[in-house]
This record gives sequence, C-alpha cells and structure tokens, in this order.
Amino acid sequence: MATEIRRLIFSHSETTIAIRNYGASLGMKFPEGRIIRARYAGTAEYEFHSMKQFKAPIQGDYNVRETPKAITLTFFDEKTFEQKFINLTADFISAALIEYCITNKIMMPKNAEKNLDLTEFNVCLDINLENITESTGAPLKLED
Repeated sequence: MATEIRRLIFSHSETTIAIRNYGASLGMKFPEGRIIRARYAGTAEYEFHSMKQFKAPIQGDYNVRETPKAITLTFFDEKTFEQKFINLTADFISAALIEYCITNKIMMPKNAEKNLDLTEFNVCLDINLENITESTGAPLKLED
C-alpha cells in the first residue's frame, strides 16, 4: 500500500482569515489585528478548554484526526500595538483551515487523514492518503 503525503502550508495572514471567517459562522469574535504567532499550549489549557467537547461536522466529513491539544494564537493590533492571546483547540483550527480550502477551491481528498502541525512561521495541515495498490495480475519482475 502506497501512502500519499501532502502538506498545505498556511501563512499567519491566511490563518487569520480562516479563523475569523469560520468563527463568524459560529458567532465567535476574535481580537483585532492579525495572528503573528501560533504555538502549542500545555495540556492543562486543553483539559480545561470549553471547546474541547465541540465537534464540527466538517471534522467527520473530512476525516480530521482528533488532536487533544490547545493552540495559543497571538494577535497583534497595529493600531494600538497590543498583543492579545487566545487559546483554541487544534480541532477548531483544523476545521477553519478546511473551510478556508473549500472556500478558496484548494483541492484535498475528503477521505484522507488530516493532521494539524505548527512551524515557526506557519500553520500546516498534513494530508495522508492510503492508496490501495493490490495488483490483479502477476507481480512485476526485474526483467519487466
């Protein structure tokens, strides 16, 4: 079985748009400004997070692997020069990025497993798809 691996890399500007749009559809508000940093929070931030029970339908429809982690986002407001922090679940951010992809027609296989990852300057959505490669005929030989 061959595994196809893709990584969609979202800038903090794209992540800001994705989170604001997805949050607005759920009646949520976020601090003014743009995201300048995303980092994993400790386990306590997840364990006591009010959103950890929230499961968006898109998570099941698009095979998002549940990640029991919280993410701390830093918003920077250029008008007031303030930094504000907000904790969200990794699952919420994954759902927001998938909605962003759907809205912007970024293709992704629905049945592939999706995992959220963070780098220093980006938020990433890793896509893993198991491809069944069973052959109906005789196996290939070196001579073929």
